[in-house]
Amino acid sequence: MDVNHYVLPSFFVLLFRLVSYSLIEVRTGMSEFAQASLYLPKKLRSVMMGLPKDLTARVQEIRLRADAPVSLSVPGGEWQISISGQPIQGGFGNTLICSRSQLDECFLMLCEYSVHTHQQELSAGFITAPNGCRAGIAGTAVVDSGKIVSFRNITSICLRVARRHDGCANELLSVLTSGDRIQSTLVCGEPSSGKSSILRDLARQLSTGSRGQIWKTAVVDERGELSGNGSLGLCDVLKNCPKAMGIQQAIRCLAPDIVIFDELGTTEEARAVIEGLNSGVAAVASAHCKDIESLCRRPPLVAALESRAFDIIVFLEGRRSPGRLSRIMKVGDILNEICGNDIHFSCGCMGRDGGIVSPQQARISI
Repeated sequence: MDVNHYVLPSFFVLLFRLVSYSLIEVRTGMSEFAQASLYLPKKLRSVMMGLPKDLTARVQEIRLRADAPVSLSVPGGEWQISISGQPIQGGFGNTLICSRSQLDECFLMLCEYSVHTHQQELSAGFITAPNGCRAGIAGTAVVDSGKIVSFRNITSICLRVARRHDGCANELLSVLTSGDRIQSTLVCGEPSSGKSSILRDLARQLSTGSRGQIWKTAVVDERGELSGNGSLGLCDVLKNCPKAMGIQQAIRCLAPDIVIFDELGTTEEARAVIEGLNSGVAAVASAHCKDIESLCRRPPLVAALESRAFDIIVFLEGRRSPGRLSRIMKVGDILNEICGNDIHFSCGCMGRDGGIVSPQQARISI
C-alpha cells in the first residue's frame, strides 16, 4: 500500500491520540517489551503478552514482514512463534504469520495515524514512537532528485525495544569524569550493541549527580529515541532537533557542561562538535563503527579525532553483549595506531572515488 493511502479523517487521528495519551499511566508500569508491543495489532499483541518473561526480557527487536513469520531478535539468535503461541527456533512451519493488513495497521499506529507528520523520519527509513521505540521501515523507496523522500508499499518493520538499563554507564563514568572536567567521549559499536542505552544512563547519572557532582547536561535527541522512555533525569532535551543545529543551540542557549547526542556521522555534525569544544563544552556521542578500521572509513569521524574534539574512544563488545565495554583508547593512541607503519593505511578512509586515503587527506575544512 502506498503511504499516501494511509490517510484517515482528522477525527480518527484525534481519537487515536487521545487514546494513546490515556495509556501514559499504564505504560509507566509496563515492561519495555510490553511498551513496544503496544504498537502491534491486537491479535499479535495478545500473543506477545503470553510469551515467557525470561524470553521477552531479552528481546531486542520485534520483526514483522508481510505474509511471513513474526521474528524476535535476542542476543545470539532469532525466535519465531508457533500458531499455539509458543516460542520456537529453527523452523518456519506452523508459525505465527504477520499478514499484510496487520503490517499496515502496525505502520499506522507507529505514525499515530498521521503519516505525513513523519515524512522526514520516513525519508531516513525509520519512525520513532512516542515512547522512544524506534522502528526501521523497509519497502519501495520514493526518490526525488537523487534523494529518498519517503517509502511506499511497506514490506517489513523492525521494531526495536527501547530498554532502560540503569547503571550500564558506570564503567564509562569512572573513565570520563576526571576531577572538575569531563573527557569528551565517542562511544563506538555495531547496531544493537547498547550505544543508546549507555548514553541514556550516562545523561541520567551526570545530570542527577550520582557521583557526587551535578553536571549541566544537554541532550540533542534528533529522533526522540533517547528521551522517549523518560529516563534522562535532569537533562535539558532538544527533541526532534537536527543534531548539528541542536548542538550549536544547546551551547549558545543552555550553557551546558556537556552535550550528549546519538550517531555522529555527517560533516556538519562533526563541525558542530569541533566548534563546541572550542567553547569549552564537552561532548559524548555514539557512532556506528565496531573497530578502528571501520571508524577510519568515515572521514567526518577521522576529522573529529584529528581536531581532538574527543579525548577518548570507547568500543563496545557487540550485539551479543549489549552495553559492555571491550576497549577504551585515548585519541592520541588511536591516531598513532592509524598512522603507524604497521597499518600502512589499510584502515584508511574512503575517498570520494571509493579509494583508500589517509586520515590527513580525509580532513574536513572547518
